[in-house]
Amino acid sequence: MLPSSLKELPVQRVERTPTSFWHTADMQQLSGRVGVVTGAASGIGLGIAHAFANAGMSVVVSDVDEARLARAVEALGPDRAMGVVCDVADSDAVEALADQAQERFGAIDVVCNNAGIIRGGTVWELPLSDWDAVLRVNLMGVLHGVRTFVRRMLAAGTEGYVVNVASMAAVVPVAGIGPYNVAKHGVLALSDTLAMELRAASAPIGVTLVMPGRVPSRLGRPIESPDEPERTALDPDELDSDAVGEMVVDAVLHDRPYLFTHPERIAEVQRRFARITEQRSEPGF
Repeated sequence: MLPSSLKELPVQRVERTPTSFWHTADMQQLSGRVGVVTGAASGIGLGIAHAFANAGMSVVVSDVDEARLARAVEALGPDRAMGVVCDVADSDAVEALADQAQERFGAIDVVCNNAGIIRGGTVWELPLSDWDAVLRVNLMGVLHGVRTFVRRMLAAGTEGYVVNVASMAAVVPVAGIGPYNVAKHGVLALSDTLAMELRAASAPIGVTLVMPGRVPSRLGRPIESPDEPERTALDPDELDSDAVGEMVVDAVLHDRPYLFTHPERIAEVQRRFARITEQRSEPGF
């Protein structure tokens, strides 16, 4: 369990006045709002949590890694952050996460579905248990977040925002990580469908799909494995997780439907979809 001191600090509840009619998803400022970030004990999720806090938001961070989650709350500031241990593959656990967030802060304005895992191997050799594990976290975990938090935003009648973190693998699949590719393609389709349906309902809830390139993280590493020594420099094609967090804040503020953290890789996406529309195979096949 997280130390009680991290859970019980008094925080002013945020009151919201429902809009008389829905017409916009524009969030022109984030200060004073409340965000929930899953998979936030390290990596991209932690970078997004830091960016939300720097923008003046209160932040609920969740993860299955309890020790690193507690450290994240301390770094963010226990007066404005709350940690909740949550396995997003469990829909009941995500509902409990939302309950605790609302009980603590009284409102949920932005949800960031970021939690993810990875398993490596060929499509035909990977055990079905690995397929199931990845799809339950990386795809169903996002769906659980969408169903839980969007329904609460709609009930509140106030503007809100959904950030779904996919990957470049959502648009350019990589050999050897089939379940990850499939899940991230699913998150792309889920996000597009969600945006269309919210627009049809004239709901003031925006949606951004984030497609990160290379970002240093603990993806694929067991919880019990030690942290790597802090690196003094990034590889040329890498981006710091805090920089990704700032990009996400900008995307929310400007209601951007898609965010490529590495725009230089968009050409890969264009080539892939050109092959699809032209009905031709990848060179070399």
